[in-house]
Amino acid sequence: MIYNFRAEYTRAVRDKMLFQAALCFLCLSALFFPLSALSTSQTEQEPIIDEIVISATNGHLLLFATVSNCFTDEMLDGVRNGIPLTFRFDIRLNKIRKNWFDSELVEHKINHTLSYDPLKEEYQVAFAEKERPEVTRSLEEAKQMMADLNGLNLYPLNELHVGSPYSLKIKATLVENTFPLGIHSIIPFTSLWNFETDWRIVEFNY
Repeated sequence: MIYNFRAEYTRAVRDKMLFQAALCFLCLSALFFPLSALSTSQTEQEPIIDEIVISATNGHLLLFATVSNCFTDEMLDGVRNGIPLTFRFDIRLNKIRKNWFDSELVEHKINHTLSYDPLKEEYQVAFAEKERPEVTRSLEEAKQMMADLNGLNLYPLNELHVGSPYSLKIKATLVENTFPLGIHSIIPFTSLWNFETDWRIVEFNY
């Protein structure tokens, strides 16, 4: 698909637009979503990281994982009203050393950002680990792309020692700077959108 023009906005203009969208969302939410209902829906199921798979392919250690229960209706309403969401995956690979502190081999911080274009009626997911974002009209597909790590290159296999024990630590967080500066003071219940999963630890031998 070829576009005839491309609009570029400064950071200040972008933040102003997000601020205005958030204010509109606040007004709508005050009418239709009681605060107590938001609290209940947020606490029904805690987000967790599951389906963790570590594989060795093409000379690299690869990671597959999924965050479950990471979206609420309020988050998705915010996205449709112009407020992007960013999930951050914190990943650490350690070499386990007996009777001593573990040695950290690498640390990754991977961001996935979900936004919505109301004119095109499309969701866009930008990935820190990929050069280009993915675009879809399907909300479910966009949510899945946000929640999945699909074959992330963790570490070169030739730098691992055969037979040695290793551990992988991973957690996911809703990035606080998703919202423009000062928006938390305008929308007090945005704190209900925040989440941070527990660390998941997987030990394995190469």
